[in-house]
Amino acid sequence: MNCGSDHDVTDFISGGEKIILCVDCRYKLATGQMNVKQMGRPPLGITKKVSLTLPEAVWEHLDSKADGNRSEYLRKLLVRDTLPQGDNWSNNACLGYAILGAKLLGYSEEQTKELVRAIYSEFDWKTVEEARTEYEKSPY
Repeated sequence: MNCGSDHDVTDFISGGEKIILCVDCRYKLATGQMNVKQMGRPPLGITKKVSLTLPEAVWEHLDSKADGNRSEYLRKLLVRDTLPQGDNWSNNACLGYAILGAKLLGYSEEQTKELVRAIYSEFDWKTVEEARTEYEKSPY
């Protein structure tokens, strides 16, 4: 939708693209207060074409994670990696990632609790740097 409203929405195809407009946006379009170029999501920034050479296994991994949109996936990785991490780290965030991973793998509630407890106990014995090193030297 152009404006985000869900008031009396209608979807139609324009130039091969599905467009969803509320009654107010349809009125603005019909009266010339808005044109087709104003519709859709706003630009995120400057577009630059890049050629990227990666091994086949990395491309396969990228495609499995990107869910059909490589650009969006790579953009999120770059944004994540360019933001300062100091304020974003927390033990709760780490446990949240563990819970999300356990759900993705179909762990039972009891298995998830065991995993969370095991990770939680390591917070007292290992620093963030030690945990990072353990991950980086692992085959995972």
